[in-house]
Amino acid sequence: MVPVAAIVLMALTVIVCIALPFGGAVLLLRRFGKVGRAFWCGMLAFFVSQVVLRIPLMTIVVPSLGDPAKSVLLSAPVASFSAGLFEETGRLVVMVLLMKAFHRLADGVAFGLGHGGLEAILLVGLVNLNNLVIAVMMNTGQWPAVTRTLTPEVAAQIEKAMTQTPWWDFGLAGLERIGAIGLHIALSLVVLAGIVHGRKLLAWVVAVVVHGVVNLGVISAVQAKVPVALVEFALIAVVAILLIGVVRRLGPTFPTTVAVDAS
Repeated sequence: MVPVAAIVLMALTVIVCIALPFGGAVLLLRRFGKVGRAFWCGMLAFFVSQVVLRIPLMTIVVPSLGDPAKSVLLSAPVASFSAGLFEETGRLVVMVLLMKAFHRLADGVAFGLGHGGLEAILLVGLVNLNNLVIAVMMNTGQWPAVTRTLTPEVAAQIEKAMTQTPWWDFGLAGLERIGAIGLHIALSLVVLAGIVHGRKLLAWVVAVVVHGVVNLGVISAVQAKVPVALVEFALIAVVAILLIGVVRRLGPTFPTTVAVDAS
């Protein structure tokens, strides 16, 4: 049997991955209007930079390389900063090309919600939804029928993961996504501010560095055996401080209305 608490946390994680970005976008739409383009542009930026470009490179191309190139490219520092490089470049390009009239604070927040939201859904939400279905099947007696379609080894691995993993671990991914989405909002505001004030390159560099440093910090902490829960709460705290600072410093500098040529 899968603990009920584990099932609840799986469901909450799925809700976080969907409700946080889409719910946030709805609230922004009701309060400020016309944030739909920025939201979907954020999703587009993540899809192109990660799903189309970086993930295939890191999972197919790089592993086929010989050492030392493979080891260097898959190392924590390079992997951390390559994520920042691809995502922040995608963020900048999409904003410049598709958001020429949408430079409000609300547009930057909506972009970050879209970017971080699609990442949350694809990397965490779908996995936990699958786990939730399996857990319900195990607890309702439907699992034996499924195991007949799997090899004994795979079935045993799934059962062990679902029944022996501490129940609280199933909520950690949801916590991590809260911090990640907050980070994407902050970085979207930084890049958008660079566009507004004619400092695109500086803003891009800052975003890449911050993105890479945060990624590397999380990975290094986990590799150092720091409890994952502590790492996730620390991530949320750091991102909250960063986001508050960005909004206070840059918020008043954004236009308050959508440009008249917005379509």
